[in-house]
Amino acid sequence: MAESNDFIQFIKCTSAEIPPCVFNDVKRIASMPDVTFDQTFYKYNNSHVIKLALKLELPTRYNKFIGLVKEEEPVFIVFSENYPDSVPCACIGRNDFDFEHTPHIYCNKDGLRPICLFRGNGDEWFANMELEDYIKHLRAWYEDLATVNNILNGGEFEPLRLEGYRATLIYDYDQLSANVDSLFGKQENHNMFFLYFKNKIIINLTNNNLWILKCNFIDINKDFLPGAIYWSQSSVSNDDYDVNLPDTYGGLITYANKYGINLNVSIDSIYKLNNNQSSRFIIILAIRRSKKLIGVNSVFQFVNFEVSFDKDEKGDFVLSNSSKVCFHKQGSPFTKIKAHEISNLDKAIEPSLLIAGCGALGSKVAMHFIRAGITNILFSDPDNLSAFNLSRHALFSNSISCNKADEMKQVADSMYSHETINTEASHKPVKTILQDNKIMEARHTDYILDFTASRIVYNLLVQIESRPSVISSAIYNDGKFGLLLCESEDCLLRIDDIFISFLTQYNVDPFISNYLIKDKQLADEPASLMNVGLGCNSETFILSDDVISQYASAMSITSKRIFEGKYSDGGCWLYKADDEGSLVVKKINIPSFRIYNVDGWSIRISEQVITSIINQAENYGSNETGGYLIGQCNTKNRTIHVIGDIVAPDDTKRGPDNVILGKKGLRKRLSHIERLSGATFGYVGEWHSHPNGPDTFSITDHKEFSKKVLEMKTNNNSKPILEVLLAPNSLQCAVLL
Repeated sequence: MAESNDFIQFIKCTSAEIPPCVFNDVKRIASMPDVTFDQTFYKYNNSHVIKLALKLELPTRYNKFIGLVKEEEPVFIVFSENYPDSVPCACIGRNDFDFEHTPHIYCNKDGLRPICLFRGNGDEWFANMELEDYIKHLRAWYEDLATVNNILNGGEFEPLRLEGYRATLIYDYDQLSANVDSLFGKQENHNMFFLYFKNKIIINLTNNNLWILKCNFIDINKDFLPGAIYWSQSSVSNDDYDVNLPDTYGGLITYANKYGINLNVSIDSIYKLNNNQSSRFIIILAIRRSKKLIGVNSVFQFVNFEVSFDKDEKGDFVLSNSSKVCFHKQGSPFTKIKAHEISNLDKAIEPSLLIAGCGALGSKVAMHFIRAGITNILFSDPDNLSAFNLSRHALFSNSISCNKADEMKQVADSMYSHETINTEASHKPVKTILQDNKIMEARHTDYILDFTASRIVYNLLVQIESRPSVISSAIYNDGKFGLLLCESEDCLLRIDDIFISFLTQYNVDPFISNYLIKDKQLADEPASLMNVGLGCNSETFILSDDVISQYASAMSITSKRIFEGKYSDGGCWLYKADDEGSLVVKKINIPSFRIYNVDGWSIRISEQVITSIINQAENYGSNETGGYLIGQCNTKNRTIHVIGDIVAPDDTKRGPDNVILGKKGLRKRLSHIERLSGATFGYVGEWHSHPNGPDTFSITDHKEFSKKVLEMKTNNNSKPILEVLLAPNSLQCAVLL
């Protein structure tokens, strides 16, 4: 086949038109070995495109004449306007590619053939990676194709709730009593008011349920049963008991008269209210007693009746003395106050929450909140409920194909149908919500609860300033443990500080070390087994509903204690599950961090490290000393965490005005740290002291910095190096790039 590599979809543009985040990353990858960049940039719709040539390592006996790939493959890298929050798209760079025999390539779209590089969510993978890692992964895809690993794909094809009572009327006894009491003696022409009922639940459209009128799908005449409550005009109480309840309307009139209640008041209004729509209506008699009734804060005894209309010759509904009557008992609705009471939760605990992620864990924790009367919630989730979600989600089959956030709001509204609750739903990403001042000011959010288990959201929350405190919950290691991270109320202790502090226990807790090592091994598995596959939208990891419910229950308990104000300083909770269904909860102490902002970087040094280097400096008196800093650098968030240090090796040279750090045994120490932490932590920089001053970096220091920067460029080191100065009156930081 003749080679034809014209891609007219792409329009050439200048480098000045390229966003800095794309331009700077492309500049780095252009210097990678076996990568050639022709220095040409293109526009494609709202995206920007470059073309690379990847030199591949092909098998020794590879037949380049009949093989699927060539020794050098052109490929287009498409950067969307959401980069770097979204992973780039790689497209085959030549039209003579053997598409008919190559798996893991999407169908033709606008003349392009995107490569399917990820079995899971590529954006999630890229949230913790750099563009260099993406290029390496892309090259591995081609090389796996050359060795047929891509084609075999493991031999599998992956494509996806009183005797005599007819029924129960549900209403808030105290509220209805208060309504009657407020109108007593004020009605000039009648002693009654109208009600509506839906599914035997009282809906008082003149009070807390006006929101129902806003529902376009509800027909008042069709969907609601009319009703009225009557009481005596006399303030004299009646303590008689008449349990011979009537079964006809004539009998009901007689029964009501015994208590001074005239049912003939406003009968015409009853007909008008019904509008010949319903065959039945409700009458509630409010009988005044001499004392407050047991269990309610009311002197009124409510007796509930349902009257069935007769039909005349024309088929219209009419009321006669022979019209049938039955009686109903009263049940209390589920209210927020009742929910707090049953849940043993102070009724004042009603935080405003933004819940990001309404998946299995998020929906279950949210349902614990809702059932406890915590309903001031904005649910955020762009996804719809899939059929396989029913295995462990709080929602049911009637919610399939519906948005998860919308359905969670619907569940909360229906649970508290008697009252208006401040529950909302949004399909928008949490970033959009947090940046919408109108939404945030209206809701006065106290906490963001993150159940997304998303590195993208994690990075996002770290970057956004002046936001509510975050509570982040997730399950790890195939369900073996869960974590809840709670920021301090002042947000000085961030979720990344807490999470990293948890991981630092790798050196004292084999459980954490083993997890990090395993996580690193999984990340290093071949691309063909881990991240390449046809039909890349797959179900999440295997974990049963009862295990997730176990974690959700414990995390809900912890969260409610946070809402009660017991952990204003934040904290970390570890939940460990065993095979027998036991769950051990442990609160982990989190050290405080000193925070330094340098050139757009946030330097966060553990107080334990500060104490350590101060003690070391004091040991050497007037001589300068120093050491190596251990931690983690996050280039996406421009944050460097320092969580440990390595004391200067024995071959270190110290003097009153200089120190030359030795390197004896350093590589072994660093390798030990990287191995036990699964490469989570490593060298991030160095520190030295100025016991004799100055309080700032010296001229000599700056010269050394220049040498290090040059060395970094020579070695293609894209990670910054942190330099810390311990001076007599201050601690200074510098970031070398």
